[in-house]
Order: sequence, then structure tokens, then C-alpha cells
Amino acid sequence: MSYVSYLLRRFAFAVFSVYAAATVMFAFTILQIRIILRQQLALLRWQNATEREIERFREAFVAQRGLDQPLHEHYLGYLIDLTTLEWGQSVAYGEPVAAVLDGRVVTTLEYVLPGVAIAIVLGVPLGVLAAFEKNGAVDWSARLSTYALLGIPVFMVITYVLAVVSPARAGPLTGSGPYVHPQVIAAFTVAVSLLAGQLRFSRSAVLDQTGREFVKMLRAKGISRLTLVRHVLRNAALPIVSLSLTELLAVLVLNIYVIEEILPIDGLARASLVAVDQGDMSLVTWSTLVIVFLGIAGSFLQDVLYGYLDPQVSVE
Repeated sequence: MSYVSYLLRRFAFAVFSVYAAATVMFAFTILQIRIILRQQLALLRWQNATEREIERFREAFVAQRGLDQPLHEHYLGYLIDLTTLEWGQSVAYGEPVAAVLDGRVVTTLEYVLPGVAIAIVLGVPLGVLAAFEKNGAVDWSARLSTYALLGIPVFMVITYVLAVVSPARAGPLTGSGPYVHPQVIAAFTVAVSLLAGQLRFSRSAVLDQTGREFVKMLRAKGISRLTLVRHVLRNAALPIVSLSLTELLAVLVLNIYVIEEILPIDGLARASLVAVDQGDMSLVTWSTLVIVFLGIAGSFLQDVLYGYLDPQVSVE
């Protein structure tokens, strides 16, 4: 199988995964709406509402959410809306959901991607250096730093940063130090939260390679340290790439909610939190799916890099 065929096959699987995830979310949303309807009807009965009032409320509730259609027609319309980005109206923001999420996804990625890039650029070389200096001063320093960073929660990193800088020119978040853009603070926080993992993963991946026969042979030939590092990294690239993308997804799912709750950043996570707080089911559904879609895109990127770094992967 050629590399192009491999990519097409993985792309088709990614598209299938998108619609499969959307189908699961559709079923969950329908179930959640029906539960909310039952709760509302029970509340009305407890308040001694008449049967006419209860029925009128039920009809309005069902019609507003499209539940008056046959389930298969509702599902087909849902898939069409997914493809055409007609994601309905946000109650919390009073505008289409796609418009709400459009700029906010970009806002979140503007600090997540630089933070991940910084963590990789610093963590991978330091991990390689620590592996080649095993049990030396550099290795012990790197390992101790890793343990220290892993023990600091994200909110504490932001707290420490806000003690010396300010993410706002005026207001309650104004710190004692100079103004620094919130996106810069967020990118630094992401980098710090990922750096320890990148260093540890890189060190472990390189150590797995340094004891192999080809490394002993290359050392016996007397090649330079730089050439040896290049050969080792070529073989250790797959686990490093895999773990890097896994860390990125972890940031999207967990850390961005903490970061955007503390810092004045109106991104994807803040929109999702507002939607949950105000019961905006359309925005909750699609903001969750956007994170799922980004995860699928990350998995596809991982497959692309796998096929490039290891041709045997695309042949199998």
C-alpha cells in the first residue's frame, strides 16, 4: 500500500469517526432533553398546573427542540446541520452557535498551540541530553525538575505568574507587576504544564534506544555525538510524537477550562462553561463536539506522522 493510499484510508476513518461521535452525542442529547422534559412536567404538576397548561408547555418544549419530528428525520436533519455548520441558535449568546464558536476556537488555539510547541522544543532536547548523560548532573537536575513541575497544578502556575505580572490593565486581576497579555500567560502555563511530561517521555524513549545493538555498533565506529543523536531520535520519534499529541488532547479537555476560568480569555472553554451555567443545550452539545473533532484531527495528524516516520506502518 502506498503512502497516499494509507493517508486516504486514515482520512476516511477520521471522517467516519466524526459522524460516529456526532451520532453518540445526538443520542445523549435526545436522552438528556427527554429527562429535562420529565423534570419540568413533574415540577408543573407539583405546582398544581392544569392539564391544559402542562400539555401546552409540553407541545411548545417538544416543538422548540425538534422532538415533534420522527426520530429518523430529526437525526438526518442533525447530520445535515453538522455538515453545513447550521448548528442552531445559542440561547446564552443570542446568535448562531457556529458564530459563537468560530472565533473562540481560534482564541483557544492561539495559546494552546504555542504552549505545546514551546514544551516540545524545550522538552525533547532536554530529555535527549538527560538520556545521554544518564545518572549525571544534567540527568539528575532534569529528573528533579520534572518531579517538581508535575507536582504543581495548573491553577497554581497561574497564581504564581499573577503574583508578578498582570493580565489586565485595570480591574481585579491587576497584579503588582507589568501588564502581560493573557494569551502569553496562558501559553506559558500550557508550556509549563507540558514541559515535564515532554522531558520525561523523551528521556524514556531515547533510553529505550540507547541499549540496542545498532547504537553499540555506531559507537564502536566512533561516529560523532550529533550523528548518534540523530539516529537515536529517528527511532524514538514514534513514541515521542504519540505522547506529544496525547498531551495536547489532555490540555484541550482539562487545562483550558482552568486557564479560561481564571484568566480573562473568552475562548472555547469559557463559552462551554457559560452554556452549562445557562442550560444552553445547543452550545453545550456543539462545543463538546468541537473538542471531539479536534481530538480526531489530532489522531489523524498522528497517523500522518506515523506513516511518514515509519513506512512499515503505512504498508501494514
